[in-house]
Amino acid sequence: MIDKWFVEDIEHLLKRRNLIVLLDPQVQSGFLLPLLESKGYTILQTNKSLSEEWQMVKEELFLREKAENEHKDSKVVFYVTRDQNKLSFLFDYCFTHGCLDLSSLSVWLKDKLFANTGLQVHLDNKMLLIAAKQGVGKDIAWWKKILQDLEDLISLDDELLPFLNDPDNHLNNKDKDIRKLVEEKLFELLGQPYMKKPPKTLANEIVGRLLDGLAHNTVTPLFMQMYYRWIDSETYYPSLTQYVNAYKLEQKIDPWTAHPEHCFEALDLKMLQLLNEHIKDKVYLSEKLDIIKVRANSTKIKRFVSPWWHDVIMLLEFDMSLLNACKDFNAVVTFYADYYSKIDRAIRNLYATFLHEKSIIRPLQDYYEALNYELLYKWFVEGHDYQANQKGYLVDLFRHAKPGTAVVVGDGIRYEIADYIAQTLSKYLKVEKQIMLADMPSETEHNMSALYVENGEVISIHKDREKKLTEATGKAIVFVDLEALNYGEKPDFLVLSYKDIDSAGEKLQQGAIKLFSEFEQVLMDKITQLLNMGYQEVHLVTDHGFVLTGVLEEADKISPNVTGKKVVHERYIRTVEKQNDNDWCEVKESYGEYNYVYAAKSSRPFKSKGTYGFSHGGFTPQEIVLPKFCFSKEADIASGLEIIIKNKKELSDVAGDIFEIKLQASSMITDLFTTFRKVQLLIYEGSINYISSNIITIKPGDLQSVEFTFQGKMEVKAVLLDAETREQLDVTDIKKSNARDLGGLL
Repeated sequence: MIDKWFVEDIEHLLKRRNLIVLLDPQVQSGFLLPLLESKGYTILQTNKSLSEEWQMVKEELFLREKAENEHKDSKVVFYVTRDQNKLSFLFDYCFTHGCLDLSSLSVWLKDKLFANTGLQVHLDNKMLLIAAKQGVGKDIAWWKKILQDLEDLISLDDELLPFLNDPDNHLNNKDKDIRKLVEEKLFELLGQPYMKKPPKTLANEIVGRLLDGLAHNTVTPLFMQMYYRWIDSETYYPSLTQYVNAYKLEQKIDPWTAHPEHCFEALDLKMLQLLNEHIKDKVYLSEKLDIIKVRANSTKIKRFVSPWWHDVIMLLEFDMSLLNACKDFNAVVTFYADYYSKIDRAIRNLYATFLHEKSIIRPLQDYYEALNYELLYKWFVEGHDYQANQKGYLVDLFRHAKPGTAVVVGDGIRYEIADYIAQTLSKYLKVEKQIMLADMPSETEHNMSALYVENGEVISIHKDREKKLTEATGKAIVFVDLEALNYGEKPDFLVLSYKDIDSAGEKLQQGAIKLFSEFEQVLMDKITQLLNMGYQEVHLVTDHGFVLTGVLEEADKISPNVTGKKVVHERYIRTVEKQNDNDWCEVKESYGEYNYVYAAKSSRPFKSKGTYGFSHGGFTPQEIVLPKFCFSKEADIASGLEIIIKNKKELSDVAGDIFEIKLQASSMITDLFTTFRKVQLLIYEGSINYISSNIITIKPGDLQSVEFTFQGKMEVKAVLLDAETREQLDVTDIKKSNARDLGGLL
């Protein structure tokens, strides 16, 4: 409030004259001058250091001349830092123009406070001056709390994080009296007597106390509150990470005794190593996982929780007991899809983090493989009822499909990947999940053919598969690569191929694991985009899944002991002659000169040429159980304000390089959602969005125009999107006229 009262007094005086005097011989109100500068007033100051009378007289003469000539059209405040009775050329201004006398700032402030609060001021003059400086920008409620001792002048909550973030600058920029009060608060926080100490040293001691407390679980509630606020601050969080990275943990520290919401990745790794050492001790695991779950589920320290903890918990707590209730093959398939696929995802995520840290990943991999052995045993026992249902899937889908159907056909989308995508998108989309079983061998040429044709023919060239699908359905299906999808005209029936997962896996093997999260994001973005473009249904299917072998020793590989001619792949073998091996599954499948396909009753690879890590072709749930998902939008609650591109006819033949798009909004208001709409125009050449408009806010009945240039192009496409939902509202082609622009001479 002090700033408000000060400015009010100055403005009251300046209403009568443009020149006034502000008396402050004690130089106590200088902190208020920026308020006047922000108002555009000219401030002419006297020099407090002048001691000779002739110097002061000369200075006042020059200041007066400057005000009456250079600033005659401005509002001028003379800031005078000497007593009124010592003035010469400025003396008469105090009486003829106006004067705010702050010779005793404390008296002026006490009067203001009493007038506005009715409270007597018990602070001494020094503390009142400090309160004045702290009170800039504070409301009357703050002053009442100060006067009634309900609040401290210095708030540690306000000062602590800025100080720890930049100790020197924070203290050095403060008034010396306020700085001392802040320092006293900081020493009080440490429980130390006040002493002279460099700001950085003081900051390091405070942070050291916090980090020691987290490491040894001795942190006080006050420090914990500071810690939570620091983590939650976008401005100051980076400095916390710098302190944490510089902190030296004791070598022999017991990670289980640390505060569960600590900030040390090294302790997380130490806990994980201890879990690995006791991974067969169920009691130990149960006890320690309870501690880890407190940490992993904390909402306050998400930034410091290692994301792989959730995968470790998922893996080590997984309950295989439901598998015992599976009495047939379909039940095993359901168990895999609904439950077990989640630990396939967990181990994949752990591979992505720890694959090159064998001491960490090997015990986790062995634990996973023990669970997987149980699953595969049950899978192969019931496998005699296996019946693939992949053949002709796309043919059947498009024969019965209505216009507005898009299908994303992935190459190597494992069930757990699709399930994660479905779980994420289900927050705002409707998702129907079904299961498909792949044909054997589960490899691209064979299984893509199965999706595209009905008769079991294996077609090696993808374009030929697409041609067969069009012929079989009689539908005008358009085929594009998923990543080439862009807003614009939408065909009634669309197939989008996405080969990145299988392609990266085969080329990079285990090096591709870190890329899978990016592939998932592409799929989520494109499915959402297709629905925003107006497709009623977006289906997600794939040809096969895959297995990951993780850390692999030569002894882990399976010897392909085969009679007769053979071709050995990592996960399956083709043979001419029938084999007799109880550890292998047999499928009678003709391919060239070969008559049989064999897959091991295991997730381990055959010894074959090439690298190992990512593979498919075998008969495990990871390769065979596939997603058959359908995404659609929930029923719209409100459609929003209708907006169209009005001048489509004119845009079909544009003279010159500049074209104008006119957007027309409906004049009808039916509910809150039609009072306005934010939209954006995207201009494409082919699949390239070469220019976009700013966000445009349109109200009912509005007609707005936006200009663009062809930039040397002859034909482009304009797409109108809802700026928030990215829903496609309208689209039109824009063509440059072939006629010469004769400048209106015709």
